[in-house]
Amino acid sequence: MKKITLALFAATALLLLTGCDNKPKAEIITYKYTPAEVYKATCAHCHGDKGEGMAEKKSPALNKKTVQEFEMDLFDVKNGGLGQSTASEHDVMEHNMKKLAEKGYTYDTKAMAKYLFDTFNITK
Repeated sequence: MKKITLALFAATALLLLTGCDNKPKAEIITYKYTPAEVYKATCAHCHGDKGEGMAEKKSPALNKKTVQEFEMDLFDVKNGGLGQSTASEHDVMEHNMKKLAEKGYTYDTKAMAKYLFDTFNITK
C-alpha cells in the first residue's frame, strides 16, 4: 500500500512540476499566406516567375542559392540588415518588406527559404 501511495504522490508531483517552469512558451505564429502565395504576389515582380531575376530591376536570380543562403538573406531583409549583408545591400528589400508586412505578406524565413530552394534551385 505504501508503494502505491508513494507512486501516486510522485506521479502527481511530476505532473504539477512540469507545468510550472519559468520559461515562456513558444508563441505559435500563423501566416495569412503560404510562401508560394507571398512569392507570386510580391516577389515575382522583381525576381521573375521562375526566379530568373531581372537585370533592369537589379534583382538577382534565385536559382543557385542554397537553403542556408536563402535563410540568411531573408533574415537579413526582415531584420534591417543584421545578418550577412554589407552596408545597404538590401535597402530596397528592407523597405519593401516593411510595406509588404503592413499588407499581411509576412512569412516564416525557414519556410520561405525552403520554398525558394525547392522551386527555383537548378543545382540540386
